[in-house]
Amino acid sequence: MSRHVTFMTIDDAGHYSPDERAAIIAAYPEHEREARARGIPVLGSGRIFPIAEELIACEPFRLPRYWPRIGALDFGWDHPSAAVELAWDTEADVVYVTKASRASQQTPAMQALALKPWGEWLPWAWPRDGRRETLEGAGTALAKQYAAHGLNMLTGHARFADGSVSVEAGLMEMLDRMQSGRFKVFSTLLSWFEEFRLYHRKDGQVVKLRDDLMAATRYRKLTLAYVSGAGTLPTTANGIWLMFDRAGDKGADGTGTGDFSGPASSVADNIVTFASTTGKVGKDSGIKVTDLIAGPASAIADNIATFNGTTGKLAKDSGVAVSSLAPKAGPTFTGTPAAPTAAPGTNTTQLATTGFVATAIAGISSVYQAASAVLTALTGIGAAVAGDLIYGTGVGTWGRLAKGTASQALLMNSGGSAPQWGTLPFTKSFESAPQTLTAGGSLILAHGLGVKPPLYVAFIQCTTANSGYAVGDEIPINPALNTTDATVQAISIVPDATNLNVRLGSAAGSIKILNKAGAGFNDITNASWKLVVRAWA
Repeated sequence: MSRHVTFMTIDDAGHYSPDERAAIIAAYPEHEREARARGIPVLGSGRIFPIAEELIACEPFRLPRYWPRIGALDFGWDHPSAAVELAWDTEADVVYVTKASRASQQTPAMQALALKPWGEWLPWAWPRDGRRETLEGAGTALAKQYAAHGLNMLTGHARFADGSVSVEAGLMEMLDRMQSGRFKVFSTLLSWFEEFRLYHRKDGQVVKLRDDLMAATRYRKLTLAYVSGAGTLPTTANGIWLMFDRAGDKGADGTGTGDFSGPASSVADNIVTFASTTGKVGKDSGIKVTDLIAGPASAIADNIATFNGTTGKLAKDSGVAVSSLAPKAGPTFTGTPAAPTAAPGTNTTQLATTGFVATAIAGISSVYQAASAVLTALTGIGAAVAGDLIYGTGVGTWGRLAKGTASQALLMNSGGSAPQWGTLPFTKSFESAPQTLTAGGSLILAHGLGVKPPLYVAFIQCTTANSGYAVGDEIPINPALNTTDATVQAISIVPDATNLNVRLGSAAGSIKILNKAGAGFNDITNASWKLVVRAWA
């Protein structure tokens, strides 16, 4: 006996509309939605982090080089050892989990080989069981074994500033960051989210099962609290967060190289200015310090400085206050100020002189007079309504043609002197659906044209190759007798104001056609063709 399991989510419940599905999901507690709506498993009596994944997941991005970063380890053998890398946006106070690794039965040497590509400079936080010795390490503490293989281990185990290592305090800090939007995880870290979903309590206690990446993430909190608990940056000498020893970053003691980067080359004694708005990159301004000028011993505030002499190196107080000058924004002129007159038609922010304005007014007056003459002439043609056509009948004279109907077209009269409306032929059309050809059969096709159509045509369309014709070929059929045989091979169409009444010949091949090669006549195979009737009125 075989067994089959079908996995379905609420999205597969087609009898619910999208709005109904959304309402059902919204009714569940936020942390239970993945399990109830999509079958993602959650174990135990309650999740430690009752947070929807979409609130903490983010797409990977390139980390700014000035963000502090730290690695965190959770040691293991049969249960996996785990490692995470975390980055801290200190301005927004958001912690990002950017890398994650988990492996069972790996020695410190093997794990170090896997983790050193994350950056040999990366400092590593570790739990207090890293002080224990192992047989493989020949009496050397675990943390020291990792350090011996090249990982930049912190000098002490992860702990709060007061020296404590409370698990619950670490978990509550992580939950607080998640709920306040200050904890994010790269969405590509599938193993991290797997543990996140299953991390739970049973009988009030944290279940120590597949919690390795969660534990490593919590050790980051202990170290972060120890480093920044007082709200100050670590120094490069204290060895707590060696990130600040890296070239390009600086600790509070000022012994780092600084976070300001200069250009690849510059001219000696030139002044440095910012190259962007980040305040992190400088450039050569091209201005020498020796090009600067010396000011006077004293000056009056807001007075304008002018050169003192012809050397271009000394400045003096001109005695002219800036406030005595006309402001650039909204100046008030006195006397008779002059300005260049713009060319007629200029449409810019340039000043308009009286000469420009007079020319513009004269042009407007000319246009107005012409428009007035047209309006006077139009008053003689009577009141127009929407759809009426106004046309010229001579120089300065006009005529009006009342609007036509939907079935009319605009034509010229026989003398070619005025427009007139004419009725268009064939403004409506009908095409039947493809009909089955049955020997001796009849069809009644409702055309919906409202009148008896004066023009109608029958066609047969090839559906299976026949008489040399390919699928899709179409042939017009003359409603007349197509043979002299004793059997009837023809089609008749009798239209009325409602229907097209069709009769087919009684022969097995209801119609005889000229084969496609033009070499003779053939009886069609009814099943290989469909009948289509078109009509116009």
